[in-house]
Amino acid sequence: MPLPLLLTALTSARAADVQFEGFYRGRGRAFDTLSLDRDAATSEGLAMYGEHRLWLAPRLLLSDAVSFQLEFRGLDGVNWGSEPEPYVAFVPRAPFVTEQSLAAPTSGTDEEAPLLDFTLWRVYGEVDTDIGRFSFGRMPLHWGLGVWLNDGTTLDRAFVDHGDTSDRVQWEYLVQDQVFVRAGVDVPAERLVGRGDDTMAVDLAASYRTEDLRAGLLARLDHTGPLSDDAESLNVITLDLSGEATLGRIQAGVELLGQFGGGDQEELGLNDAQITAFGGVLDARLELDALVPRVQVGGATGDGVVNDASVKTFTFDRDYSVGMFLFEQPMPVLATPGASANASNGGRDYSSALSGNALSNALFLKPSVSRELVDGLTVTGSWLTARTAKAPELNGENQSRGYGNEFQLGVQYDRIQHFNLDGRFGVLLPGSVYSVETDGIGATGFQDTVFGVQLGGRVEF
Repeated sequence: MPLPLLLTALTSARAADVQFEGFYRGRGRAFDTLSLDRDAATSEGLAMYGEHRLWLAPRLLLSDAVSFQLEFRGLDGVNWGSEPEPYVAFVPRAPFVTEQSLAAPTSGTDEEAPLLDFTLWRVYGEVDTDIGRFSFGRMPLHWGLGVWLNDGTTLDRAFVDHGDTSDRVQWEYLVQDQVFVRAGVDVPAERLVGRGDDTMAVDLAASYRTEDLRAGLLARLDHTGPLSDDAESLNVITLDLSGEATLGRIQAGVELLGQFGGGDQEELGLNDAQITAFGGVLDARLELDALVPRVQVGGATGDGVVNDASVKTFTFDRDYSVGMFLFEQPMPVLATPGASANASNGGRDYSSALSGNALSNALFLKPSVSRELVDGLTVTGSWLTARTAKAPELNGENQSRGYGNEFQLGVQYDRIQHFNLDGRFGVLLPGSVYSVETDGIGATGFQDTVFGVQLGGRVEF
């Protein structure tokens, strides 16, 4: 249905109250150079582009007990001046079982391709009863600080690009306005094409909530493969502990999780795999009269030996961003030479990338400080440093190595109601992770300083 007809239908409905939420983000970026080597023959040089993203979420309140939620995405990731067509984006090297992306069937793209047209993204119903709220449909998934399950709309809207989604039946119950319990059954994105209903998940969650404290535990089982005992299958249990507290001028949040399991999945390259992976974040800030210091520290385990039966690498959700370069942009990105450049690959070659667009196998520290200069205008400076949690074997030895140091200076303006302007300038000094030759490219290592600018305007309602 075209957007004008949809809006007309919703606003003219007599039997339901309609609430609208959403935003449109226009974001421009310029990087010089994500190739990390200006002298390479295939150096990308200056990459400069603008992107659209529309999220529209009308909610129909049909009665005191029944509601209906729709979410649409439009021109998602489409560059300014470009047609909305699929292209081959960078796919992070992470176990598929930890990814919860589920594309709408009307998108015309596969599960890993971006949604580029205006399309139905999520739709689900909610029914309130005496024994709790029941929800069913294609629903967003979110928990805690968004380290593992991140719906792509709630947090850090200047950087979110994806969003976790699953077909789900869910029950929620609130006990004495403080204790919250939840149970759900999921049919996540199918990982193995042509294998039928080979992926499912169940989860249980409990949390305690007051005005100044929220703490909870989520336990989830992801199963990939047929349910028969004699068939190959992969099972992963995730335990995710999350909490947020306000103590006077101090605000702090923490999320700690572990993934345990294993099994066989030939299509995923896993044979008698044993999975043991951990990740976590601590995020704290202090509200002073003039300054707001903040520190983020966290990490994700990695593998010393890759492609073996022991899987120890944990990967954060792609929408949990700590940098403008590190773990946000795959690097190094090289230019696709000559006739190989086309609309499908965007002229980019990711085959030499040594880090991706998600935080994985890393320990990081990010202190920052903000100051409001005038009403609605805030300046923020930050430093991000990171190193591998476990470096792969090189010459028979495991050596801890650095991803580098990233410095940012940002300006945020939100004086105008429903409008936010976010500008950032950044510099990345690449670490020793990138000082290796890759397939004959970067003979002296990928070590050139990277400069970047991001400017985003966002209208919210």
